[in-house]
Amino acid sequence: MQIRTYTAPSMKDALTRIKSELGTEAVIISTREVSDSGYGIMSRPMIEVVAAVDYDGDTLLKNTRGRKAYSGTTDTFAMNAGTVLNPENVSDDIVELKKMLKSFMARSGINPEPENPVREKLLSRGVRSNLVDLIFSKLGTDTGEEAIRTLLGKLLRTQPPSPERIWVFLGTTGVGKTTTIAKLAGRAALREKKRVALLTLDAYRIGAIDQSRIYAKILNIPFFSVTTPDEFKTALNQLSSMDLILVDTVGRSPFCNDYPSELQKYFENVPACRFLLMPVATRDQEMDTITKTFSRMKIDRMIFTKADEAHFSGSMITHNLLYRTPLSYITTGQRVPEDIEPATTSKIIASTLGDAQ
Repeated sequence: MQIRTYTAPSMKDALTRIKSELGTEAVIISTREVSDSGYGIMSRPMIEVVAAVDYDGDTLLKNTRGRKAYSGTTDTFAMNAGTVLNPENVSDDIVELKKMLKSFMARSGINPEPENPVREKLLSRGVRSNLVDLIFSKLGTDTGEEAIRTLLGKLLRTQPPSPERIWVFLGTTGVGKTTTIAKLAGRAALREKKRVALLTLDAYRIGAIDQSRIYAKILNIPFFSVTTPDEFKTALNQLSSMDLILVDTVGRSPFCNDYPSELQKYFENVPACRFLLMPVATRDQEMDTITKTFSRMKIDRMIFTKADEAHFSGSMITHNLLYRTPLSYITTGQRVPEDIEPATTSKIIASTLGDAQ
């Protein structure tokens, strides 16, 4: 039997080399992320893959004993709320390879140790697999749910909005920016008795201006629609007496790379709390693309929307641990202003794992 180790920039590159050198009958034994030490402090993440060909079950078991099919990053997973986790995004191919390896071992009569049910629970609720691996590498493979809840309670970051009186709402099309703004405006104006104004930059979506104008009329608060940075600055000057100005922006595709640069022109030298809105049901790859696109806007807080439309809510844990942007609010329905609540670590954990027993 031949066993070889391959290091490549991506799983696709590694698989190409394996197929070329070992053939299509090769089996993936294990994968893990490593750093390319040749780049020094600028080291880039690499994928290390151990593959075998012309094997038998006993030999495979011997060589996989003590290894994980995927071990995630090797960075220290410290138990404090300020830890910055920086695992690279894991390709869906790796997850699929894990399933293939388990299937092969089962057909070969090899019985791997049963998975921790809490680990399976986290994965089934949408928490990214490399983060789950990190959690269990820190706490141990036999750890229970209570210990995981405690660790997540220390690591998850939730914070109220920053004290700026201008709040800017960013996100892709259809994430619920306008409705979320109406909910926050209603709470601030009706419950907190603040002087609130609505301002929209969204002149592209049919009915967007009318919808915001209707909300403003119901709440009896000022409303402005602007289309240029100069108009925006003029409107802000006219609203200088307001306690809170909520700014609705144009929703665009995360693949529109010029959009953040165009939008940034409106907010040069404007102190504001910038929220990125994202539906709870957002898939991992889309989450990464959206976050990368809007990170150029220097996001201050997260708002997860449409929690009532998601089967699983592990995306909130995944995003919070990966990107460390504090979560301020979670929206739970269409009612204005009722269906929005301040985010807390206990709510995030409960939405994923259920209420503590």
